[in-house]
Amino acid sequence: MLPSSLLHFSSKHRNNDSISNYSSYIDTIEDALRALSLLLPGRFEDSDLCSQAVLAGLNLVSLYHTKFLVRKSHHLKSNDSSENETVVESFNAQFSRNNESNWPSKTASSVLSVISYTEVLVEMLLNRKVSKSSKWKFIASLEGLKGILRIIIFYGTRRKMILHPTHFIRNVDTVSLEVANDEKFELTSLDPRTGTALSSTQAAIEQINSSRHTGIRGWAHLGELLWIVRPFVYAWMIYLRQKREQKHDLIRVKAKRESEMEESDEEEDESIEKDDEGSWKPWLVSLSIDIASRIARNMQPMSPLEREESKRRDYLFIYYLFRGPLYLKFTRLVLDAFCDATEHRPLISVITAAINDYRPFWEDSYFYTAGS
Repeated sequence: MLPSSLLHFSSKHRNNDSISNYSSYIDTIEDALRALSLLLPGRFEDSDLCSQAVLAGLNLVSLYHTKFLVRKSHHLKSNDSSENETVVESFNAQFSRNNESNWPSKTASSVLSVISYTEVLVEMLLNRKVSKSSKWKFIASLEGLKGILRIIIFYGTRRKMILHPTHFIRNVDTVSLEVANDEKFELTSLDPRTGTALSSTQAAIEQINSSRHTGIRGWAHLGELLWIVRPFVYAWMIYLRQKREQKHDLIRVKAKRESEMEESDEEEDESIEKDDEGSWKPWLVSLSIDIASRIARNMQPMSPLEREESKRRDYLFIYYLFRGPLYLKFTRLVLDAFCDATEHRPLISVITAAINDYRPFWEDSYFYTAGS
């Protein structure tokens, strides 16, 4: 973990030279942690858990660094009398305008960011400690909490579309503390374990947010609410299915002989966690809600930032290939065939090895491909 002298800079590094020295170490620290998290999977037993723990720590440290860099850059910019004022509203400007004077929305955004960066790690720990039914109960509860936080943000910002991520993005040079010409997004946000990839571009972010309307209305309002509740509905339906199956298993086990119970246990050990999502009903309901949400939100004009967020949500449909019965009956078979055919071929075998190393993440974790 980072020494406290690096994290608690406010009381010890009050002059600009000290802050610049601190800032110059940020990239080095984050790059080292990121490289470690990428190298660990598949190297030893529980390496996946160790990798995710390192990545979760990296995400939280990066979140802290980003807030520090953006605020310091904004402070220096406001003190520079020669700086030309612009009417451009970037992602960070809109985030600051919507949340700085609204403490419930600001608090909800911070909590949601921390949850999104640690939920995969928590789920991996639960896989080792509790039953499947208990795990899905926790997942459904966490998705419910995230839904409540998003509703607070949604209405706290006067019904503006919820943008991803729910914190400042990294667009500041770590040495000069100047806003980069091309926005530097956090590399951690490109990893599916940390959420989803930002599709924003500099051209889109620097467009003037000319449509500062009071908020989305009508069908678009309904579409945003559908998008918020969709993950909870999916997780809750799987939890109810797991609960029913657990009751049926108890009845069936009592009627079986001991030898049959052992065979059943051996077969269960060979399954993967994605078997929990093997029912088509939750998958189809979730897909239907996502499609309805997409149709509804396009019934109202959107600002440039909202259009970029809408594109990002469209990309999340790819996750349905790695979720539920479609993964078990199609995607996994395609990956197996590809890996078997290329495992011993030069160059491309590197890609095959990487796929095999990272498969436990999306096969054993719901949040890895949840898109929530």
